[in-house]
Amino acid sequence: MKPNPNESYESWAGRVRMFEQGAAMQEIAQGKDAEVVLERMARRIMDKLMHPLYAAIRNNVKIEDLDISKQSYKEKYLDRNPPKADQVDGEIFDKND
Repeated sequence: MKPNPNESYESWAGRVRMFEQGAAMQEIAQGKDAEVVLERMARRIMDKLMHPLYAAIRNNVKIEDLDISKQSYKEKYLDRNPPKADQVDGEIFDKND
C-alpha cells in the first residue's frame, strides 16, 4: 500500500492499520487461527511502516539525516514511487491534518 500524494506519514499509517485489520478480520471470519492471523498482521504492519527506513539504509542515507515529516516523505518517496490504488480511502484521515 503506497501513500497518497500529499498524505502525511501518520495518515498513511492509519490507512495501513485499517487495511491490515480488515484483512485479518476476514481471515478470522474464514476460520483461520486468530493467533496466527494477528501475528502475521503485526508483521505486515511493521514491515510497511519500517520500509522508508530500510530503503534509506540500502541507499546509504544516514539515519540522523532521515526526515520523515509530511513534506519530506512526499519529496523523498512519493515523487519517485507514485501511489497505487488500494482498497482504503484515506480521506477520513485528512480531516485531522
